[in-house]
Amino acid sequence: MAQKTTPAPARKRNKKAKDEIFADVRVNDGKKSRPLTPQEKSDLAAMLAVKERPEALDVTPLIPRGSFIERLLKHFRDTDTSYALPLFKLIMVASSWLTQNGAVVEIPGLAPRRPILWTIALAASGSSKTLATDRVAETLAGEGAKEPVRMFPTGCTDAEWIVSLKNNNGSYWFQDEVGQFFNQIRTQSNYARIKPWMLDAYSQKTIANRLKSEKEKMVVEDPHFTFFGLTVRETWKMNVDLASMLDGLCQRFNYVVAEPRKDTDMFEHLLFFKGEKSAREQEKLREVWFALCAQANGCGTYTLYDEVLPYLEAWWRGLRTAWGMSQLPGSFIRRIGYSVFSYLPVIHFLLGRSRHPIDVETAEIATKYAEFHMESALVMIREYDNPWSGQIRTVVAHRDRLMAAGATSISARDISRKLSAKARAELNSARIREILELLEQVEMPAGLAGAQNPQDARVSDQLFARHSSRKERLKQQEKTRNQKRLERVLKAYRNQASLGFGDGSNEAHEKADDTFNVIELPRVLESR
Repeated sequence: MAQKTTPAPARKRNKKAKDEIFADVRVNDGKKSRPLTPQEKSDLAAMLAVKERPEALDVTPLIPRGSFIERLLKHFRDTDTSYALPLFKLIMVASSWLTQNGAVVEIPGLAPRRPILWTIALAASGSSKTLATDRVAETLAGEGAKEPVRMFPTGCTDAEWIVSLKNNNGSYWFQDEVGQFFNQIRTQSNYARIKPWMLDAYSQKTIANRLKSEKEKMVVEDPHFTFFGLTVRETWKMNVDLASMLDGLCQRFNYVVAEPRKDTDMFEHLLFFKGEKSAREQEKLREVWFALCAQANGCGTYTLYDEVLPYLEAWWRGLRTAWGMSQLPGSFIRRIGYSVFSYLPVIHFLLGRSRHPIDVETAEIATKYAEFHMESALVMIREYDNPWSGQIRTVVAHRDRLMAAGATSISARDISRKLSAKARAELNSARIREILELLEQVEMPAGLAGAQNPQDARVSDQLFARHSSRKERLKQQEKTRNQKRLERVLKAYRNQASLGFGDGSNEAHEKADDTFNVIELPRVLESR
């Protein structure tokens, strides 16, 4: 009689499963949670393997010289606030103002798109996040107003939230301590429905809800809003775990990691914005903002020059080398990339160019914002400091050294020999083999996990250089060009006031000289 084969003890099988890398990471999939798929494991391993590039979080490339953006940020020079905070507060207010006043951008072949942005900024504790964003709002608001745009009420449970959306559709949702708010959505039943409703609002799908006491459903057609969240960088991962970062809602946002200033610190500034000089500066900034809001076609339909879409498509294809090998999940990359079309009218508006079609100059700036958001998202993922994140970086470091020494095939044993006895106790050959297999699946390009090529410029810079041999000359003229634009927009606004048109109406612009709007620049044609 044949003997029965004894199955392996369940305890042993379970122990092996727990020993696998990322075994403790689970993704919320509807009402259930599940472990990571093999592809998600590969994506995550690749993200954790890439070395940090602190220079990638520098906001300087996002600030056109001579522009209103630069003028506003100079207002914060005598503070220790990260320039990223007032920068993205301005971007979000502009996005909100345009959305609330009916501005759209026409993309050939697609329906008109509102310039809606959803952004979350993370900054260190004590970095004056609220003070900085409040100062921008105060600067841009009209007389007697606290905010320059219509605001969405915060602190709502899900039953209250849908009522607030019904009454404030299209408004600007500013959420302080957004990490704690997301934790409420994730863990508290009376907030739970906000998540699927936000996902529907992202796609402008109809939202409906009916309370037990109501006979008819409350329906919100075409739900939409702009969103800007602030949170403490150090506590974000305590409120939003790694699995939540990889689920659908968190992937809908553009992220901003606000790096501390290197030119100053908190001990140099006891008080911010003190004295008459600061007050006068704020008044000048407010007038320029009102002038931008009054510019012709400011809240109208934005169109693209013919070369813009081919330029953006070339930029997108060019990202394959830097971002296509799963450094960041494709869902993050695609949504961030698509947000470029919201940035186009926002940047064009802030440059004082709304009356003219969007050209490659504006498109180049918009792509820089997208690449900044990709870098920020990658940094955020890497900051989930679990035991296996250090193990992945250790394996990658030794693998790169062996490859630099001429090795063509690297085994787990090769790396294990390089480890100390203590390191081998925590990182055995089976785990090393698993990490190597994950990294091989994504086939990371040379240099991404190791030292960066010093000649590796941003993709948008490389493309823009090929589009026009005049780029360097135009860059040198950038400051003067943007200053003249603002001067002309401001002159047109003052002329409107003298003619009695203080509301930014098109009639005022028809009476004002067309040259007051913006200066005409040579169009940058696509190289053929």
